[in-house]
Amino acid sequence: MDPVTKSLVWKEWQERKWASLVCLIWILCGVLYVICYESITGCRTAATRYSTICLVYSIFMSVFLAMRVSLSEVTNDTLSFSRSLPVPLSRIAAVRLGVGLCTLLVPILLGGMILVVVLAGGMLEQVPGRANANASGSDIVTIANVEATLRASLGAGNAVGLLVKLTCISLVQTGALFLLLCVAGARRRNEVTLGLLGTVIACVWFILLHVRVFFGPHYDFLHEWIGSVFPQSLVVFFSYSYEHVTWNDLYLANRIWLPLCLNLLLQIGLARWFTRRYGTRDSISVPGRFQFWKIPPLFSLISTPLPRPLFSLIWINLRQSVPLALAGLCLAGFMVLMETGGSLFDSRNNWEAFRHLLPGSMSTLGLLWASVVGAGVIGAELSPGLGHFWRTRPISVYHWFWLKYLIGLLAVLIVLDGTVIYVSWDSLFLSTAEKIRYSPSSILSWSYIVCIPLMHAMLYSLAVLGVCWWKKPVRGAVVAAVVFFITSLLMESIPGVSNFDPFYVYNNLVQAEQKGVFDLSMHHFPMVFGLIVAGTVGAAWLASWKVQRLEY
Repeated sequence: MDPVTKSLVWKEWQERKWASLVCLIWILCGVLYVICYESITGCRTAATRYSTICLVYSIFMSVFLAMRVSLSEVTNDTLSFSRSLPVPLSRIAAVRLGVGLCTLLVPILLGGMILVVVLAGGMLEQVPGRANANASGSDIVTIANVEATLRASLGAGNAVGLLVKLTCISLVQTGALFLLLCVAGARRRNEVTLGLLGTVIACVWFILLHVRVFFGPHYDFLHEWIGSVFPQSLVVFFSYSYEHVTWNDLYLANRIWLPLCLNLLLQIGLARWFTRRYGTRDSISVPGRFQFWKIPPLFSLISTPLPRPLFSLIWINLRQSVPLALAGLCLAGFMVLMETGGSLFDSRNNWEAFRHLLPGSMSTLGLLWASVVGAGVIGAELSPGLGHFWRTRPISVYHWFWLKYLIGLLAVLIVLDGTVIYVSWDSLFLSTAEKIRYSPSSILSWSYIVCIPLMHAMLYSLAVLGVCWWKKPVRGAVVAAVVFFITSLLMESIPGVSNFDPFYVYNNLVQAEQKGVFDLSMHHFPMVFGLIVAGTVGAAWLASWKVQRLEY
């Protein structure tokens, strides 16, 4: 390696070392969780559980790292300096891309190697995956009063082989998403734009996990080869819960290696595209000969004068927060559509199924999207130009912050949660025979109404706090989500402490409600969700305190 390349690699490492530490901690915490949870419960799904952790990890960290790799020089105003160096921009881009890929993928590889040793030593077991996407998972779940032939555990060699396949799929799909986001960000002007665009792309990427199931049995020839474009679809995950245990199952494609190799070829093309596009767009827009028509922002054509400044502030904040929340609602609906094979609207019964399954989709996606709304409504206003502008207006920073915070919070609770509750309200009154057709956590319940909006509000507040603390919207949203999910993983992996995990409490309340018992004094609900409310308010107050002391 020549001295110039060594210097570029050293520079990139200095910029990525803290991100590398976060990635490493996330994966090692995930491995610890897998080992502890599987050892205690004996679920025999270690490889599957680790692969689901890697999937969630890739969704969050790919957005953050792609933002930094593509646009950190634009944000820090150092791109002009890089252009003046006696090194082609394509070479600088290649080094940035390579270090970013290593930062993202090495922890996954390291975690897989640790689990290989554990599985090869017989300390944990793994059962084979489903024979097809429509098979039942009851044969890996030991449920009282249910006779089922349990799948025999794989031998150590076969278990390691399955883990290697799943780890390779995780590596390839994570790299593909990262490169796609880098290409999308190469011609953007700021990190906020890429952060919001990347979040949408990452959510759609996650939803496409079920694309093989979506096509149905009439398109068998697509089932394997679609993985060459969407490698995450080569394995479809399922989960089942009973009492206090959750099992993870999978449906693996018959062909793995050839689609992965074809996808690697596509990734090489994306990498080359990125190196040629990097740094070719100025941060300032220059009018050109070709201008494309753009859709105006939502409500932008309404120009009715408002009688008071307070109403104007409310209006502009609604224009910022409501469209963001509506995008999350549309993604949740699209996720249900993909999970059910796209046949929802063929009949009235299928529309009913859509309504009943929407809460399960929103409970997961809403956690991510609440942090997106929190980062979006506050982040843009903290840039040096707008931040200075608001300090010159005849409104105190204190009142300005709380107005934005409360309107954004209401947008999350009304658009994301309120709409889902309204659409799925009939699910509360389904008969026992009808409820059996759905997973307990997928349909609307009183436990959902009580627990999930509070969890969404907490993620929203944590994202607002992160943005106010660093004045970087995407970093604030990612840190909020990472802290929440890593804390949940650690709590769930520790015996005794897992009883106080919010997801654990919620699932226990749902299970009790299925049996006809809805009592909020059970399963540590008052203490756990009381702390969540206190954390939500505390994070908002701390963000308010920090905003009043920011300098522009």
